[in-house]
This record gives sequence, structure tokens and C-alpha cells, in this order.
Amino acid sequence: MKRNKAQTPGGSEKWYDKFSKKKPSDRCKTLKEEKSGKIYKKTLKNKNTENAESVKNPISGSQRKIRVSVSARTKMFSDENIPEDAKKILTEFLSVIQNIRPLNSRQLAKIPMQIRELSHELTDERPDRRKSYMNETVKLSSYVRYFMWWNLIRLTKLFSGFSPENFCLEDGDVCLDAGSGPLTVVIALWLSKPELRKKKLTWYCLDISQAALTLGEEIFLSIAAKTLPETDSFPWKIIRLKGEMGLPVKQRVSFITCANMLNELLQYTALSARSKFDFFAKKFCEDLLSYADEKASILLIEPGVPQSARLISSMRKNFIDKGYEPVLPCPHTGECPMTGKGGQKWCNFAFTTEDSPLPLLKLSADAGLPKDRAVLSFVLVSNRLKKQEGSETDILRIVSDPIRLPSAKKGYYACSERGMLLAINEEGRDINSGDKISVEKLPQNGVYSRDKKTGAAEIFLKK
Repeated sequence: MKRNKAQTPGGSEKWYDKFSKKKPSDRCKTLKEEKSGKIYKKTLKNKNTENAESVKNPISGSQRKIRVSVSARTKMFSDENIPEDAKKILTEFLSVIQNIRPLNSRQLAKIPMQIRELSHELTDERPDRRKSYMNETVKLSSYVRYFMWWNLIRLTKLFSGFSPENFCLEDGDVCLDAGSGPLTVVIALWLSKPELRKKKLTWYCLDISQAALTLGEEIFLSIAAKTLPETDSFPWKIIRLKGEMGLPVKQRVSFITCANMLNELLQYTALSARSKFDFFAKKFCEDLLSYADEKASILLIEPGVPQSARLISSMRKNFIDKGYEPVLPCPHTGECPMTGKGGQKWCNFAFTTEDSPLPLLKLSADAGLPKDRAVLSFVLVSNRLKKQEGSETDILRIVSDPIRLPSAKKGYYACSERGMLLAINEEGRDINSGDKISVEKLPQNGVYSRDKKTGAAEIFLKK
């Protein structure tokens, strides 16, 4: 006699079985549901992966090559955009510094070694660096002769590619440069945008180093005198503020800049790595907005490394949550697809330095710090500059160097409203990091082929 599975080894049923037993029909129904569930899960995993992916990413699905026409391209970095007087100043920058803070031949001979030592303090020895290192005369002298010079090259080339409406500054506007140091951002804006030199602007320059602010103002006035037809008065008023973020100013500001400061502040934030970025980004966003008026624009610039790019991305999200809109370099207002988190791609832009001033290249070589590329991450957000809706084109922002692909083709990772894309250059056109490319409207549905390395949707650029 066969023993019922519900019976004990002695043959009798457990006392509670009569309360939990299912009718045969119910048990059959349950088995069918379990089997159908297993079959559904197996099918979803093995036979319908593309549909599962389309839930996570709206541009995946059945795959085919998507070819789109290019209607326009704008370079982010172009020497053609830099004013001629700015090129001259950048080439002769050492002479500008030497006229303001002259060094004798023995002191000049030590500069390459001092630059190399300061570079270690700014990179691999950062935990041991003093927060007020720019108050030290030798380090400040080395900083302006090398690091400030390179930063002026990067920022002047970047700002020269901005359109006039990206700044929207009018006579009487008040600006704040947070972490100003020797006024690098202010000087780069002056050099790159001649139309702004005519505006009557007030600049609050905030930094913990009074020495850096003083030297920066002297450099600015010297450069402004060389680039203004009349030097009786300067349209830009510089107000130096010695202190940290949160130091009050007398007026609300319409334009806030902050370059190469966030990564340094992050270093001194005593938080765990997991919570540091989110906490810091929220706090610093609130700190900056405490200075802003109702129509403010805010520009953040950092080195183009994963940690800085992740910080920029987190700041961008916080500004969006506060009602601000990303203007540059973002081609969309959605979630950043290149945050740098967990080994993901990070948003950064680069250009070669081969056209940089020869004296600067020589100084870099003498210091043992040759530089063939300049890299940065940045975001410009605004409470008044809004993107136009209903465009007949989609915008791509190139965020990588060329990637060699099979069949001698080149690809470029790009940011778009559809997320991260791999743009494959079929026509051999000239494309560079940072380029803004207008293409015909991309398909909404999941029809894109995929990049095997990153999973990014692929598009093929045609004429």
C-alpha cells in the first residue's frame, strides 16, 4: 500500500493536515501557477532578454543599425575663437608675472624643482598638504608660474567657445568667484570675452588666501591695462574677500563661478566615501545658492578625473532639484548617464596642448611634468536660461577621444537625451572631444544596436 506523503512514518496523518490540505483541484491549480511562473522567468531570462533590457533602457530592444544625418557641428575647443590679444597675453604670461613679482636668476633656476614639489603636494601628497598653502610665498610663486598658467590656457579656450547668451551679464550685475585664488577664472573670462570687458561688473573674489587674492588682482589689472584702449578706469570692480564659503556679501549675485575648488574641499570633508559625495554636493549647492539672486547662473569647473566628474554630476542633480536647468555642456535636462560611479564612464572633455605657448611647454618639460592633454569637467546651470522645446533635431555632446572600431571606423561616446550613445563616424568627418553635433531626430523605440563594451546604443553618423 502506498503511503500518503502527508502521513508520518507511522502511517498516521499529522494532526494539523486537515486544516492545511488543499483540494485536488486547488493543488493542480497551484502546480500550474508555479510551473507557469518558472516558465515565464526562464523565458524572460533566456528568450526575451531584449524586452527585459527595454524596461531598464527605453532605447534598447530589437537591434538594427540607426543611421542619422548631421546638420551642424560646433567645436567646444578652437583656437580660432580665442581673441588675438588674449593669445599674446597667454604667450607672454611669464613676463607679466615677472614685471609684477620679479625673481632673480637664482630664484628662477629653482622654479622647475619647486613646481615639481608643489605638484606632488597637489596630487599624491594631498592628505599632508596645508589648507593655506597659497599663503606661502615660494609656493604661490610656483603656482602662478605653472598651474595658473595652464589653468588660464584651459579656461580661456573653454570660455572662448561659449556663446554670448551663456553669460547674460548686464551693466550693474554682481558676480562671485568662489575659491578665487589668484583670480584665474576672472582673468580667463576677461581674456576670452572682449564683449564682457565693456560691462560694468562687480566681482566678489572669495578665498582663504589673502596673498593669492592680492597677487591675482595685480595680475588682472596688469592684463586689463594691456587689453583696454583707455586705462583711466576699469569697468570691472574687484572686491577681495578673505574667508571660506558662507562669508556674507553685501549684494545678491547674478553669476557664480567656482573652479578647481570642490575637489580640494572634498579632501577636507570628514565623511565616509559612500556618504561623502551626496552630502557634500547637497551642502555645497545650498552654500552657493545662498549667494544667488532670482536669475542667477552658476558655473562649476573641475579637473576631468572620475572623482571630480562624479562630484559635478551630483551637484548638477542638486541644482536641478532646486529648479535650475543645465545649460552646458548637457544636451538634456534628464539624469546624467555618465556619473563616474561604480566604474561607469565619466563626463570630461580634453584637447591637445601642442599649440600651447612654447615657454610653458618648456617649463613643463624642465619640471618633469610634460603635458600633452588638458582635461576638465564642468557644468553651467541657470535659473533663467531655458532650453527651447520642440526642436526638429537631437543634440549630441561628444565626451571621448576617438575609439578604434572594426573596419577602420572610429566611434565616440556621446551624451544625449536618450542617454549615453556610441556615435560611429562612417563618413570620416572631423570630430573632437566636446563637439556639439546636431542630428536628425533619433527613433524613440527600442531599435538600436548596442556597444558590446558598455551597452550604449549605437548610432551611425552620415552626411
